[in-house]
Amino acid sequence: VTIGLPIYNAEKFLKFAIDSILSQTYTNIELLVVNDGSTDNSMAIVQSYQDDRIRIINDGFNKGLPFRLNQIAREASGFYLARMDSDDIMSPNRIANQVKTLENNLDIDVLGTNAYTIDENNLVQGIRYDNKNKTELIKVSGFIHPSIIAKKEWFLSNPYDEKALRIEDKDLWFRTASIYNFRMTTEPLLFYREFGSNYYKKYLKEFTSIFYVLKKNK
Repeated sequence: VTIGLPIYNAEKFLKFAIDSILSQTYTNIELLVVNDGSTDNSMAIVQSYQDDRIRIINDGFNKGLPFRLNQIAREASGFYLARMDSDDIMSPNRIANQVKTLENNLDIDVLGTNAYTIDENNLVQGIRYDNKNKTELIKVSGFIHPSIIAKKEWFLSNPYDEKALRIEDKDLWFRTASIYNFRMTTEPLLFYREFGSNYYKKYLKEFTSIFYVLKKNK
């Protein structure tokens, strides 16, 4: 499994993300870190790790997240490719559970998970989807983006639209949900950071891309 980790000025939370990846109970992983022209200490943090499972792409350019996600798909060496963001935290058994689910359900094209929502202090604020204390595999039309895993070939066949900045995932689900089998486990296997003063701002920046996607898809 390749775990793709794009980073851009991620120094505040990056160590939490990397530690959670390297601590996975499923150890046959490649951590592919792609730096999108960070100007902070992100690269120094990545380079401080001595783990031969880490591979770094650092070309010095800022090309945007959709470009980097497509680059990760091209460069990944794993049969499966898992998404991860630099400000989130994985549950230790996330990858093991997802691989087992995919191997036991060969009809699934893309698999996501539920997530606990956390704030800037890593404090749990809630759960994204109430699972009523049950672990189920349910059909969905979209995902919590950094929770997904699929075959590398799926990502290569369904690239992100590089003009759909900040909503590249929503655009991808819109284009593909009716064609592929999307499933999500109701077990929360990700700690998803979406609370705090800086996190509301990022949603406001989506509006320009929303108009582009609506026009493109009529």
